[in-house]
Amino acid sequence: MLGHKIFNLNACLELLSWTGTRAGNVRMQFRGELYVSRALRNPAMRGCPVCLREDAAGASGPPYGAMAMRGDWQLREVTVCTRHGHPLVPLWQAAAPRDRFDIGARLREIEADIMSGALDRPARAPSAYDLWLDRRLEDGRDDTWLRDHPVFVVTTLCRLLGQAVLREDSPGEEYASGRIHAAGFEIVVDGAAEIMAALDRIATISTGAWDEPQKAFGPLYTKLNRDYLHESGFDPFRNILRDCILDNWPLGPGDVVLGEAVRERLLHSLLTAKKETGIGTTVLEHFLTEAGAIRPNDPRPLGRRLFDAQAHAGLLAEIPTLVGPIAMRKAMGATKMELIALTEEGLLFPRTQVEKVKKPWRILDGMALVNELSARSVPVSGDDRNWTTLLLARKQTGVSLVELVEAVRNARLKVGRRVGVVGFHGIVVRLAEVDRMATPRTLLDGAKADDVPAGNFERNVPSAGGRTINSYSRLSLKKVSLRA
Repeated sequence: MLGHKIFNLNACLELLSWTGTRAGNVRMQFRGELYVSRALRNPAMRGCPVCLREDAAGASGPPYGAMAMRGDWQLREVTVCTRHGHPLVPLWQAAAPRDRFDIGARLREIEADIMSGALDRPARAPSAYDLWLDRRLEDGRDDTWLRDHPVFVVTTLCRLLGQAVLREDSPGEEYASGRIHAAGFEIVVDGAAEIMAALDRIATISTGAWDEPQKAFGPLYTKLNRDYLHESGFDPFRNILRDCILDNWPLGPGDVVLGEAVRERLLHSLLTAKKETGIGTTVLEHFLTEAGAIRPNDPRPLGRRLFDAQAHAGLLAEIPTLVGPIAMRKAMGATKMELIALTEEGLLFPRTQVEKVKKPWRILDGMALVNELSARSVPVSGDDRNWTTLLLARKQTGVSLVELVEAVRNARLKVGRRVGVVGFHGIVVRLAEVDRMATPRTLLDGAKADDVPAGNFERNVPSAGGRTINSYSRLSLKKVSLRA
């Protein structure tokens, strides 16, 4: 007798597990796991008409009296009868629970349709998702990595991810076909890496001007961001989606993604970079294209032309500090021709070679050169003609600016600073020392002293007639005199 009571108790517990019992606020216990109530309690009652006909086949009384509703038909994410391959179809709908769960009355109302096959739909082979869910509900068997995740979470995720992959905003008829759940399950069952890969594929094709995460991922985003935001079972999958969003959209501090504040920016778009720097997108695009941050002639909208924010943080910080040629000359105290000459000889480089950029210069570069060259300078009066600017020294001797600057750096040339003249134009060198640099270079180039007219030597070195000749002429002075 005691064994019979225990058997009856176990049978009752099994029946209750398939029925579902309340377990707190909007929660139900079903097959040993927690579900939100709406996953099990819906106005529409679904079922397999083939199962119900089989129940009635051997009935001695009215057919509807032998029909039994199955517990798994309640679960919203069950889409097919795995025994018959028949999609679950709506049997009746009632808003009031009392009417909805008056099973006998409702089955009596539709008995004729069930028995005649009016409710039948084309059969389909159960998918891997359907078979997995059937086993999991039946006895908890699960040989996939999903065994550690609740059925409610996995089945919901399969539906939402399937919608995102298939670009379906609402399951509609596809819900009954199981296509959406099956598509999501094929991804989910392979683990986190495959989920991330699928999400990345969705993000990659979402390149429209208004393709924000909510639009790109549809209900998957909105449900995880709102309805299930505080459902901890969804946290692992919410984290995967959040990582995908941060890897594919230009979000930064101040933005909130799926309930979590963004700590650091990973990506910039031309629009977010413009907002951060105050520089127009056209100028930014020139710099970023040249730096290899974005590809040339990118057809995507400005908000989807993305680049690594951290790798190019220095460039973005620098662009607003750049100046045009006039400001550059003014800052370093150089003339227009001096700046051109320094650029041509590679002593100063604009930050970009793009001609359309009107402000390519770094003042710090110019000031660094001026400070370096004038570090050991001595004051020189404005009327001392033994000293000249670097540009004039180049013009008069043919010695390049590169050679002159290198000589100053190596202390082979004395450097002066014109009193009252600030900056690069005030830096001067001795002509006599530059002449000595020019002489051996000219000889090495193969020039013949005998062929040089005497008039070219009249500079710097005093002669008997009070005129001057250059240092090069001193090497051939005897020849010149003899020829004269």
